[in-house]
Amino acid sequence: MPDKPGHPVLAGWIAGSLEIVVTYPVEYVKTQLQLQVASSALYQPETRYTSSVDCATRTVRMHGLLGLYSGGASWLAAAGPRAAVRFGIFEALTHSSLGVAVRDRYGGTASDLAAGLISGAAEAAAVQTPNQAIQVKMVHDQSPQGPKQYRSLLHATTSIYREFGVVNGFLTGMTPTVLKVSLCNAIRFAGFRQLADALRARPGRAGGPDAPLRPAETMAAGGVAGAVSAVVSQPIDVVRANMMGLDAKRYASSAACTTAILRGGGVGALFLGLAPRVGRVFIEIGLTFTLFEQVSRALDKDLG
Repeated sequence: MPDKPGHPVLAGWIAGSLEIVVTYPVEYVKTQLQLQVASSALYQPETRYTSSVDCATRTVRMHGLLGLYSGGASWLAAAGPRAAVRFGIFEALTHSSLGVAVRDRYGGTASDLAAGLISGAAEAAAVQTPNQAIQVKMVHDQSPQGPKQYRSLLHATTSIYREFGVVNGFLTGMTPTVLKVSLCNAIRFAGFRQLADALRARPGRAGGPDAPLRPAETMAAGGVAGAVSAVVSQPIDVVRANMMGLDAKRYASSAACTTAILRGGGVGALFLGLAPRVGRVFIEIGLTFTLFEQVSRALDKDLG
């Protein structure tokens, strides 16, 4: 990232909105696979998806290409705000007097970890939990055994409110969401810095270590940092998805949900959907960092 991006909130908003248009179909497939736990009331072994490809092809066959974007309107509506909160708070913390003090005493990695944790918690609580609670229910609704009841984002939102209320409809799963997003943001920001510094320090690099990262370098550094965060946080993400599904009331708590998933499918069940998630997050975070840098530079140049 630029050392002093002049417009992190707007840049994050634009970057987040653009990347979700590209990556959402993979998010859809990942979520469908995550919801295929034996503890789910909608689980039917004979109709389960056997792979990412099976999920994608069957969805397109039944619902057309737009079927892969079920729940995507919720993500698109929140993509800009979540990226704006993520980058805005991270940059504010990093350049605050406390952030500078932490960086001077413990180094840039420690500062990035701390700012990432805090910005992740804010992003999860304010944006990601209600957005993903709607999205997961819409995806679950379109699963093989789903009721197929939601016609649009507006219809889904009003239906969820009538059936579940505010807390159980839009705020369920907040604990694993905060844990996941905080952990992911810390790994992504700190990991990106480490990888970016390593790329800048390569012998013979054009422009030397002070030259800005090229888009391909930013994509690679962001993608790798994102992929690592996806692997580390996958069990939490599976629990989060099932705490937000149509039958979330089966689980009294995140701990109860985790126990039920383990009993029904063992440790492997906590890694359902890992492959598509790693692929999507690699692209998502790589694109987000790349777009964020490019948009920030353009805004700094054009708006001053």
